[in-house]
Amino acid sequence: MEEHSLKKIFSYCVVPVATAFSLYFGLTNSVVNAGDLNKIFKDTCELCHGPDGKGSEAGKQFGVPDFSNADYQKSRTDAQMKESMTNGTKNPNYVKLSDLGVDLADLDGLIKIVREFCK
Repeated sequence: MEEHSLKKIFSYCVVPVATAFSLYFGLTNSVVNAGDLNKIFKDTCELCHGPDGKGSEAGKQFGVPDFSNADYQKSRTDAQMKESMTNGTKNPNYVKLSDLGVDLADLDGLIKIVREFCK
């Protein structure tokens, strides 16, 4: 096959199909996750903080706080939690939520989830 023919096949078939797949999977993922706070917590926070906020085994090794601890909850304002979620913490293992694709508009809802672990 000629090089020109291969380029035509690539530009008319492969590129549009790849673009369609990436748009489909990218849009469906963002639509499903947008505003679904429990899913966002599960997908981005639970790995380290655990489903109960006490910290997973890996999270405990990284030094995550126990969200179910009343003293911890009292020691942090919502603004401080939002600051940590937005800009990171002193813990070098912490990944900012924006780096994980979390919409910053969802932070207040995530803070409510964190606060509920102490009830």
